[in-house]
Amino acid sequence: MRLGSAVALALLLTATAVPATQATSAAQATTASTTVRLADLPARAGEREVRLADPFSMVGLTWSGAPPDQVEISSLTPSGWGRWTALPAERGASEPLWTGRTTSARVRATRAGADVTGELALVALRPDPAPTGALRTDVIKRAEWGADEGLMKWPPEPTTTKAAIVHHTAGTNDYTCEESAAIVRGIYEFHAVTRGWGDMGYHVLVDKCGNRFEGRTGGLGGNVVGAHAMGFNRNTFGIAMLGDFSGVAPPQKMVTAVGEMAGWKLRQAGVPVDGETRLVSEGGENVLFPPGEEATLPTIFAHRDVAHTACPGDHGYTNLAAIRHAAI
Repeated sequence: MRLGSAVALALLLTATAVPATQATSAAQATTASTTVRLADLPARAGEREVRLADPFSMVGLTWSGAPPDQVEISSLTPSGWGRWTALPAERGASEPLWTGRTTSARVRATRAGADVTGELALVALRPDPAPTGALRTDVIKRAEWGADEGLMKWPPEPTTTKAAIVHHTAGTNDYTCEESAAIVRGIYEFHAVTRGWGDMGYHVLVDKCGNRFEGRTGGLGGNVVGAHAMGFNRNTFGIAMLGDFSGVAPPQKMVTAVGEMAGWKLRQAGVPVDGETRLVSEGGENVLFPPGEEATLPTIFAHRDVAHTACPGDHGYTNLAAIRHAAI
Protein backbone atom coordinates (compact mmCIF):
# COMPACT_ATOMS: atom_id res chain seq x y z
CA MET A 1 0.00 0.00 0.00
CA ARG A 2 1.17 3.53 -0.78
CA LEU A 3 0.74 6.32 1.74
CA GLY A 4 1.48 9.83 0.54
CA SER A 5 3.36 12.45 2.56
CA ALA A 6 1.42 12.66 5.65
CA VAL A 7 -3.56 16.20 9.50
CA ALA A 8 -12.65 37.69 23.71
CA LEU A 9 -14.64 36.28 26.01
CA ALA A 10 -17.30 37.75 28.22
CA LEU A 11 -19.31 35.35 30.29
CA LEU A 12 -23.05 35.86 30.40
CA LEU A 13 -22.90 34.33 33.86
CA THR A 14 -20.44 35.42 36.53
CA ALA A 15 -17.43 33.11 36.21
CA THR A 16 -13.68 33.15 35.91
CA ALA A 17 -12.70 32.92 32.22
CA VAL A 18 -9.11 32.87 30.99
CA PRO A 19 -8.84 33.26 27.19
CA ALA A 20 -5.92 31.90 25.20
CA THR A 21 -5.54 32.15 21.44
CA GLN A 22 -3.13 30.49 19.04
CA ALA A 23 -2.93 30.80 15.25
CA THR A 24 -1.48 28.65 12.52
CA SER A 25 -0.05 30.21 9.39
CA ALA A 26 0.10 27.13 7.15
CA ALA A 27 -3.63 26.48 6.97
CA GLN A 28 -4.78 29.91 8.13
CA ALA A 29 -6.59 28.15 10.95
CA THR A 30 -7.11 29.47 14.44
CA THR A 31 -7.72 27.76 17.75
CA ALA A 32 -8.91 29.76 20.75
CA SER A 33 -9.77 28.40 24.15
CA THR A 34 -11.38 29.66 27.34
CA THR A 35 -11.21 27.99 30.73
CA VAL A 36 -14.16 28.40 33.12
CA ARG A 37 -14.03 27.33 36.77
CA LEU A 38 -17.34 25.61 37.44
CA ALA A 39 -17.10 26.50 41.15
CA ASP A 40 -17.83 30.08 40.08
CA LEU A 41 -21.18 29.07 38.63
CA PRO A 42 -24.36 28.18 40.52
CA ALA A 43 -25.21 24.49 40.92
CA ARG A 44 -28.77 23.46 40.14
CA ALA A 45 -29.85 19.86 40.70
CA GLY A 46 -26.29 18.62 40.32
CA GLU A 47 -25.67 20.54 37.10
CA ARG A 48 -23.70 23.66 36.23
CA GLU A 49 -24.31 25.63 33.06
CA VAL A 50 -21.67 27.60 31.18
CA ARG A 51 -22.78 30.35 28.80
CA LEU A 52 -20.22 32.21 26.73
CA ALA A 53 -20.59 35.27 24.51
CA ASP A 54 -18.53 33.77 21.69
CA PRO A 55 -19.47 30.40 20.18
CA PHE A 56 -17.30 27.34 20.63
CA SER A 57 -17.43 23.89 19.07
CA MET A 58 -15.48 21.62 21.41
CA VAL A 59 -15.24 21.20 25.19
CA GLY A 60 -13.10 19.32 27.67
CA LEU A 61 -13.04 19.08 31.45
CA THR A 62 -10.11 19.20 33.85
CA TRP A 63 -9.71 18.68 37.60
CA SER A 64 -7.16 18.14 40.33
CA GLY A 65 -7.03 15.10 42.53
CA ALA A 66 -9.24 12.06 42.25
CA PRO A 67 -11.31 11.84 39.07
CA PRO A 68 -15.10 11.80 39.19
CA ASP A 69 -16.81 8.44 38.83
CA GLN A 70 -18.95 9.87 36.06
CA VAL A 71 -18.73 12.98 33.88
CA GLU A 72 -21.38 14.08 31.40
CA ILE A 73 -21.81 17.07 29.09
CA SER A 74 -24.83 18.41 27.21
CA SER A 75 -24.62 21.29 24.75
CA LEU A 76 -27.23 23.70 23.46
CA THR A 77 -28.39 23.01 19.90
CA PRO A 78 -30.74 25.02 17.63
CA SER A 79 -33.57 22.70 18.73
CA GLY A 80 -32.75 22.81 22.46
CA TRP A 81 -30.47 20.97 24.83
CA GLY A 82 -28.78 17.93 23.32
CA ARG A 83 -28.46 14.51 24.91
CA TRP A 84 -26.06 13.94 27.78
CA THR A 85 -22.75 12.45 26.63
CA ALA A 86 -20.60 10.54 29.10
CA LEU A 87 -16.87 11.13 28.86
CA PRO A 88 -14.14 8.85 30.19
CA ALA A 89 -12.72 10.33 33.41
CA GLU A 90 -8.96 9.93 33.22
CA ARG A 91 -6.20 11.31 35.39
CA GLY A 92 -6.68 15.08 35.50
CA ALA A 93 -8.96 15.46 32.49
CA SER A 94 -11.56 14.05 30.16
CA GLU A 95 -11.09 13.68 26.44
CA PRO A 96 -12.40 16.70 24.50
CA LEU A 97 -15.91 16.45 23.03
CA TRP A 98 -16.97 17.88 19.68
CA THR A 99 -20.25 19.77 20.28
CA GLY A 100 -20.64 21.65 17.03
CA ARG A 101 -21.17 25.41 17.12
CA THR A 102 -22.82 26.45 20.39
CA THR A 103 -22.61 29.04 23.16
CA SER A 104 -23.72 26.94 26.13
CA ALA A 105 -22.93 23.66 27.81
CA ARG A 106 -24.15 21.87 30.92
CA VAL A 107 -21.94 19.67 33.08
CA ARG A 108 -22.70 17.09 35.71
CA ALA A 109 -20.17 15.00 37.56
CA THR A 110 -20.41 12.68 40.55
CA ARG A 111 -18.14 10.73 42.86
CA ALA A 112 -19.70 8.12 45.14
CA GLY A 113 -23.08 9.58 44.19
CA ALA A 114 -22.20 13.13 45.31
CA ASP A 115 -22.07 16.17 43.02
CA VAL A 116 -18.46 17.23 42.36
CA THR A 117 -18.98 19.64 39.46
CA GLY A 118 -17.46 22.39 41.61
CA GLU A 119 -14.10 20.61 41.40
CA LEU A 120 -14.01 20.84 37.63
CA ALA A 121 -13.08 23.42 35.03
CA LEU A 122 -14.53 23.50 31.54
CA VAL A 123 -12.28 24.29 28.59
CA ALA A 124 -14.18 25.68 25.59
CA LEU A 125 -12.27 25.30 22.34
CA ARG A 126 -12.83 27.10 19.04
CA PRO A 127 -10.88 25.35 16.31
CA ASP A 128 -11.44 27.35 13.12
CA PRO A 129 -13.43 25.16 10.70
CA ALA A 130 -11.13 25.99 7.79
CA PRO A 131 -11.65 23.28 5.14
CA THR A 132 -8.87 20.88 4.16
CA GLY A 133 -10.18 20.27 0.64
CA ALA A 134 -11.24 16.99 -0.93
CA LEU A 135 -11.25 13.71 0.95
CA ARG A 136 -7.84 12.13 1.06
CA THR A 137 -6.48 8.60 0.86
CA ASP A 138 -2.97 9.60 1.91
CA VAL A 139 -1.94 11.03 5.27
CA ILE A 140 -2.89 14.64 5.97
CA LYS A 141 0.21 16.22 7.44
CA ARG A 142 0.28 18.53 10.44
CA ALA A 143 0.83 21.62 8.27
CA GLU A 144 -2.15 20.66 6.14
CA TRP A 145 -4.61 20.26 9.01
CA GLY A 146 -3.33 23.46 10.58
CA ALA A 147 -1.22 22.43 13.55
CA ASP A 148 0.16 25.44 15.42
CA GLU A 149 3.75 24.32 15.89
CA GLY A 150 4.19 27.02 18.51
CA LEU A 151 2.25 24.75 20.86
CA MET A 152 4.68 21.86 20.32
CA LYS A 153 6.85 21.87 23.45
CA TRP A 154 7.62 18.15 23.70
CA PRO A 155 11.12 17.08 22.61
CA PRO A 156 10.59 13.92 20.51
CA GLU A 157 11.90 10.83 22.26
CA PRO A 158 13.07 8.00 19.99
CA THR A 159 11.82 4.46 20.50
CA THR A 160 11.54 1.17 18.63
CA THR A 161 8.06 0.38 17.35
CA LYS A 162 6.93 -3.14 18.26
CA ALA A 163 3.12 -2.83 18.15
CA ALA A 164 0.18 -0.61 17.23
CA ILE A 165 -2.52 0.31 19.77
CA VAL A 166 -6.07 1.10 18.64
CA HIS A 167 -8.06 3.82 20.47
CA HIS A 168 -11.22 5.83 20.09
CA THR A 169 -11.43 9.47 21.14
CA ALA A 170 -14.88 8.93 22.76
CA GLY A 171 -17.33 11.83 22.65
CA THR A 172 -19.53 12.15 19.58
CA ASN A 173 -19.90 10.55 16.17
CA ASP A 174 -22.05 13.46 15.03
CA TYR A 175 -19.57 15.36 12.89
CA THR A 176 -18.97 15.81 9.18
CA CYS A 177 -15.70 14.82 7.59
CA GLU A 178 -15.23 18.46 6.61
CA GLU A 179 -15.11 19.20 10.36
CA SER A 180 -12.50 16.54 11.08
CA ALA A 181 -9.47 18.83 10.77
CA ALA A 182 -11.04 21.24 13.28
CA ILE A 183 -11.62 18.34 15.68
CA VAL A 184 -8.00 17.27 15.31
CA ARG A 185 -6.83 20.84 16.03
CA GLY A 186 -9.01 20.92 19.13
CA ILE A 187 -7.63 17.61 20.40
CA TYR A 188 -4.11 18.84 19.69
CA GLU A 189 -4.57 22.00 21.79
CA PHE A 190 -6.28 20.08 24.57
CA HIS A 191 -3.45 17.53 24.73
CA ALA A 192 -0.57 19.96 24.20
CA VAL A 193 -1.77 22.91 26.30
CA THR A 194 -4.60 21.94 28.63
CA ARG A 195 -3.13 18.59 29.62
CA GLY A 196 0.43 19.89 29.40
CA TRP A 197 1.75 17.10 27.18
CA GLY A 198 3.39 19.48 24.72
CA ASP A 199 2.00 17.70 21.66
CA MET A 200 -0.71 15.40 20.39
CA GLY A 201 -0.83 12.13 22.31
CA TYR A 202 -1.74 9.93 19.34
CA HIS A 203 0.54 9.27 16.40
CA VAL A 204 -2.30 9.16 13.86
CA LEU A 205 -6.04 9.96 13.95
CA VAL A 206 -8.61 8.54 11.52
CA ASP A 207 -12.07 9.98 10.83
CA LYS A 208 -15.30 8.25 9.74
CA CYS A 209 -14.48 8.79 6.05
CA GLY A 210 -11.09 7.13 6.37
CA ASN A 211 -9.10 10.37 6.35
CA ARG A 212 -5.80 9.90 8.18
CA PHE A 213 -4.27 12.81 10.11
CA GLU A 214 -0.65 12.96 11.23
CA GLY A 215 -0.56 13.33 15.00
CA ARG A 216 2.51 13.36 17.21
CA THR A 217 5.57 15.06 15.77
CA GLY A 218 7.98 12.57 14.21
CA GLY A 219 5.61 9.64 14.49
CA LEU A 220 5.35 8.94 10.79
CA GLY A 221 8.85 9.54 9.50
CA GLY A 222 10.40 7.98 12.60
CA ASN A 223 9.59 6.08 15.77
CA VAL A 224 8.79 8.26 18.79
CA VAL A 225 7.23 7.75 22.21
CA GLY A 226 3.60 8.87 22.30
CA ALA A 227 1.17 9.78 25.09
CA HIS A 228 -1.77 7.49 24.44
CA ALA A 229 -1.46 4.40 26.67
CA MET A 230 0.12 4.86 30.09
CA GLY A 231 2.62 2.14 30.85
CA PHE A 232 2.92 1.21 27.19
CA ASN A 233 3.71 4.47 25.41
CA ARG A 234 7.19 3.23 24.66
CA ASN A 235 7.53 0.82 21.71
CA THR A 236 3.98 1.45 20.46
CA PHE A 237 2.24 3.42 17.72
CA GLY A 238 -1.10 4.95 18.78
CA ILE A 239 -3.95 5.19 16.26
CA ALA A 240 -7.18 6.93 17.36
CA MET A 241 -10.57 6.61 15.70
CA LEU A 242 -12.49 9.91 15.89
CA GLY A 243 -15.73 9.02 17.66
CA ASP A 244 -17.31 6.80 20.29
CA PHE A 245 -17.67 3.14 19.39
CA SER A 246 -19.17 1.88 22.62
CA GLY A 247 -22.65 1.47 21.13
CA VAL A 248 -22.12 1.62 17.37
CA ALA A 249 -19.61 0.05 15.01
CA PRO A 250 -16.92 2.14 13.34
CA PRO A 251 -17.62 2.68 9.62
CA GLN A 252 -15.89 0.31 7.22
CA LYS A 253 -13.83 3.13 5.70
CA MET A 254 -12.48 3.90 9.15
CA VAL A 255 -11.74 0.26 9.96
CA THR A 256 -9.88 -0.16 6.68
CA ALA A 257 -7.87 3.04 7.13
CA VAL A 258 -6.88 2.13 10.70
CA GLY A 259 -5.75 -1.31 9.57
CA GLU A 260 -3.81 0.04 6.62
CA MET A 261 -2.06 2.61 8.82
CA ALA A 262 -1.15 0.00 11.41
CA GLY A 263 0.10 -2.41 8.76
CA TRP A 264 2.16 0.27 7.03
CA LYS A 265 3.82 1.37 10.26
CA LEU A 266 4.57 -2.14 11.46
CA ARG A 267 6.07 -3.14 8.10
CA GLN A 268 8.22 -0.01 8.25
CA ALA A 269 9.49 -1.27 11.59
CA GLY A 270 9.96 -4.84 10.38
CA VAL A 271 7.21 -6.18 12.65
CA PRO A 272 4.74 -8.86 11.45
CA VAL A 273 1.21 -7.45 11.42
CA ASP A 274 -0.35 -10.78 12.45
CA GLY A 275 2.20 -11.76 15.08
CA GLU A 276 2.83 -11.30 18.79
CA THR A 277 5.23 -9.08 20.67
CA ARG A 278 6.53 -8.74 24.21
CA LEU A 279 6.30 -5.36 25.90
CA VAL A 280 7.54 -4.39 29.36
CA SER A 281 5.08 -2.35 31.38
CA GLU A 282 6.22 0.95 32.87
CA GLY A 283 3.23 0.89 35.21
CA GLY A 284 1.02 3.77 36.20
CA GLU A 285 -2.57 4.55 37.13
CA ASN A 286 -5.14 2.10 35.71
CA VAL A 287 -2.47 -0.01 33.99
CA LEU A 288 -3.22 -3.75 33.98
CA PHE A 289 0.41 -4.81 34.31
CA PRO A 290 2.69 -3.71 37.18
CA PRO A 291 5.98 -1.96 36.42
CA GLY A 292 8.57 -4.33 34.99
CA GLU A 293 6.13 -7.09 34.08
CA GLU A 294 6.40 -8.41 30.55
CA ALA A 295 3.15 -8.66 28.59
CA THR A 296 2.74 -10.85 25.50
CA LEU A 297 0.33 -9.12 23.13
CA PRO A 298 -0.71 -9.13 19.47
CA THR A 299 1.22 -6.67 17.36
CA ILE A 300 -2.10 -4.85 16.81
CA PHE A 301 -4.08 -4.60 20.05
CA ALA A 302 -6.51 -2.30 21.85
CA HIS A 303 -5.99 0.17 24.68
CA ARG A 304 -8.22 -1.93 26.96
CA ASP A 305 -5.80 -4.84 26.59
CA VAL A 306 -3.30 -3.01 28.79
CA ALA A 307 -5.46 -0.65 30.91
CA HIS A 308 -8.65 -0.43 32.95
CA THR A 309 -10.56 1.40 30.20
CA ALA A 310 -13.39 0.73 27.76
CA CYS A 311 -11.32 2.18 24.90
CA PRO A 312 -11.83 1.71 21.95
CA GLY A 313 -15.43 0.87 22.86
CA ASP A 314 -17.10 -2.54 22.63
CA HIS A 315 -17.77 -2.24 18.92
CA GLY A 316 -14.32 -0.85 18.24
CA TYR A 317 -12.88 -3.83 20.08
CA THR A 318 -14.94 -6.39 18.18
CA ASN A 319 -13.62 -4.86 14.96
CA LEU A 320 -10.00 -5.61 15.86
CA ALA A 321 -10.08 -8.73 13.68
CA ALA A 322 -11.21 -6.64 10.71
CA ILE A 323 -8.53 -4.05 11.46
CA ARG A 324 -5.88 -6.76 11.56
CA HIS A 325 -7.17 -8.18 8.29
CA ALA A 326 -6.96 -4.74 6.64
CA ALA A 327 -3.37 -4.46 7.89
CA ILE A 328 -2.21 -7.49 5.95
